[in-house]
Amino acid sequence: MIPLSQTQARGPELQKKVSFWNGLGLVVGLMIGSGLFSSPGPVLESSGAYGTALVVWLISGLLAMCGALCYAELGTMLPMNGGEAVYLGRAFGSLVSFMFEFVTIVIQKPGSLAIICIVFGDYVSRIAYHTYFFNVPHDSDASVELADSVIPPFLPKLLAVVCLLVLTLINAFSVRAGIRVQDVLTVVKVLTAIVISVVGVVVLTNKGLVVGNSLQGDPFQGFGSISFGQFAVAFYSGLWAYEGWNNLNYVSGEMKDPHRDLPRVIIFGIPLVIFCYMLSNVAYLAALRFEVVTHTNTVAMDFGKKIFGPAGGIIFAVCVSLSCFGSANASVFTGARIIYVSAKQGHIPSFFGKLSQSRQTPILALLLQACLTTVMIMIGSFRVLVNFYSLSAWIFYLLAVLSLLIFRYTEPGLKRPYRVWLSTPILFCMVALFLCTTPFIEAPIESAIALGIVLLAIPIWLVHVKFRPWIARGWEHITSRIKGDSRNRQGYHGMEMTEAD
Repeated sequence: MIPLSQTQARGPELQKKVSFWNGLGLVVGLMIGSGLFSSPGPVLESSGAYGTALVVWLISGLLAMCGALCYAELGTMLPMNGGEAVYLGRAFGSLVSFMFEFVTIVIQKPGSLAIICIVFGDYVSRIAYHTYFFNVPHDSDASVELADSVIPPFLPKLLAVVCLLVLTLINAFSVRAGIRVQDVLTVVKVLTAIVISVVGVVVLTNKGLVVGNSLQGDPFQGFGSISFGQFAVAFYSGLWAYEGWNNLNYVSGEMKDPHRDLPRVIIFGIPLVIFCYMLSNVAYLAALRFEVVTHTNTVAMDFGKKIFGPAGGIIFAVCVSLSCFGSANASVFTGARIIYVSAKQGHIPSFFGKLSQSRQTPILALLLQACLTTVMIMIGSFRVLVNFYSLSAWIFYLLAVLSLLIFRYTEPGLKRPYRVWLSTPILFCMVALFLCTTPFIEAPIESAIALGIVLLAIPIWLVHVKFRPWIARGWEHITSRIKGDSRNRQGYHGMEMTEAD
């Protein structure tokens, strides 16, 4: 068990500038983003029916709510930057904490940030070729797929890297600047979701406006024909859209009053996200045909074009791009804090834990994150990155919530300003265990590679942490022997020269 004092960062400390409204903007900004505009198609395709798809969206949101409430107890009990790294280290020891930090720094944060930036690049590249959309009939469902053929393959990735670098510079400049950008873009993305929802309700109540919408027939027709694996994949896509529910805990140490504000942010923020997601998906299904939703990667752009024509598609693409920009900003902000705390604990080189003297921001941590994310953007695709991300993420979500149950037993006297019902972490652990095992049935190769990367942290921990003092002493002994032998040889040759004289 790691003493609480050892988890505190030493040296210059991050300032407590995050208020309730800033935290609400951060958690909503992380959750409402690329997933809302990229996951509806995969969820509907894997579900097989629009009623089943809506149930998947609802259950995914409730599961995220359960996890967030568990994290609220952990965050108020241990209100420090680092999130799961703090909880896992205290409950399971430095090995598990190091494994989480390694996987988060190498896979999870760069991978999720790369996915968001890639979606941003896809939408912005379509905006760059906006004149093409005005030459396509506005009732054509295939306009976006046709547009893909005229967009240079390198352009979306180039735009994704530009997005990443701009946000890294903003967050390196000032903590307050990053928060202000987040606050503004959160308003944009929530307004976008509201507009989509309102328009969808209008379309739903006036079916004559759009011909051939998906909300026809039995809402659960086709559910019995899908496999168990397909149903699980639908949840993976839905849960990816809700990712970000845990990230506020990473900056709990920077909150002005974490004991009061952290639970309030979760209780108010998560239901708002669930409400927006449900209405937005109803809107997509009301306006677009089933085949269009399941095959498009830019459902919001298709939605805007279907309702308002080519100009509407461009407007919605701009809004989605800003939404992704906001989600990426929040991910950059929180990801750098994980690197910062890991360096402070000695798990990675200590210079990544240094703050800028003038800006008091973790610049070196931001640079490391930017480099790793750039590699992910250049070599990965949307689906590959999601497959790698999901398994590793849910392994540590399971362990983090399990640590809450361990603390209830081993440290009952620890102060808990917020206490979740016992059934909540138990239910979450059961579902998380299911999500950690199912990928090996549906996608065994990707899952095995992801698990291999997780286990790779063990030998690195043995060398870098466990046996580091012994290795250092052994290396010092070897170098001293080499230097001693060198001096002896020099002395021997000197004696020979003297005798010769």
